[in-house]
Amino acid sequence: MLKIETSVVPAVSHAAPVKVYEILIVWMVVTTAWHEACVYIGSGITNFIYLQWVGIVITMIIVSKNLLSRENLTFPKMMGNEISRTAFIELAIVILATVLSGIGCWALLVLFSAQINVEWAYRHWNLASASAFEEAKWLRSWLVLEAMTIVVIGPIIEEIIFRGFILRRLREKCQLSYAILVSSILFGAFHIDQSFLGSFVHGIIYAILAVRFASLYAPIFVHGAYNAIIFFIGRGYGISLVAEKSQIDSIGYWLPELALLPFCMIALVWYWKMFFRTHEVASPALVQRG
Repeated sequence: MLKIETSVVPAVSHAAPVKVYEILIVWMVVTTAWHEACVYIGSGITNFIYLQWVGIVITMIIVSKNLLSRENLTFPKMMGNEISRTAFIELAIVILATVLSGIGCWALLVLFSAQINVEWAYRHWNLASASAFEEAKWLRSWLVLEAMTIVVIGPIIEEIIFRGFILRRLREKCQLSYAILVSSILFGAFHIDQSFLGSFVHGIIYAILAVRFASLYAPIFVHGAYNAIIFFIGRGYGISLVAEKSQIDSIGYWLPELALLPFCMIALVWYWKMFFRTHEVASPALVQRG
C-alpha cells in the first residue's frame, strides 16, 4: 500500500488591528459598569470613586493586554522609547505650560457656567469658601488613594487608551495633524464633566509628546506631573477649590487666571508649528499599520 506522508503547516498568526470604535466601546462599557457597581455596592463609602478607578484600571489592563495580542504587540513595544535625560528640560517646560493652561481653561469654564447659573456652577466645580476649606478634614488614607489614582493610575491607563491605541490607529488612517486633533477631542469629551477645553488642549500636548519622543513614557510623565501639581496645590492651598460664590460670575474675579490663556495659546501654537517642522517618524509601536 502506498503510504502518503502529509505535513501539518503551522498556523500563522496575523495581526488584527484594533478599531477606534472598539476601544471607545470597551472604555465606555468598563467605566459605566464599574461606576454602576460602585454606586450599588459602595455608595456609602467616602470617596468611593477612587475605588471605582482602581477597578477600571485593573480591568483595562487585562483588556488592553488581549487587544495588544491581537496586533502581535506587547506593552513594552507599545510604550516605545525610554526618555533621555536631555529631554527632561523640555518636559519640565511643557509641564509648566500645561499647569498654567489648565488653570486658565478651568477659570474660563467656571466663569462661563456661572453666567448661566451661579448655584449650579458652584456645586458642579466643587467650590468652597475660604472658611469652609480651612475647616475641611482630609482623611490621610483617602488622600493617599486619591493621589495614587490621580497622579499614577489615571495617567497611565488614559495614555495607553488615547495615545497608545486611539492616536496610533487614527495615525494610520489620516494625516498626523487630524489624528492629533481627533484623539484630543475624544480625550476632551471623556473629561467633559471636568474641563473639556483644558483636556482638549492637554490632549494635543500629550499627543505631540507621544509622537515627538516615539514614546508613551513622555506623555505619561507630563500627564502625571500635571495632575500631581494640581492635586497638591488644590488640597494644600485651595487653588481651584476656593472661590467666593458672590463673585464667580465676575470677569474681574478671574482676571489673573484668564490672563494666562493668551500666553499659553501662543506657546501651544508655537510648539505645534515647531513639532511639525522638526518631528521625526515615530516608532513602529506608535504608527504601526494594520
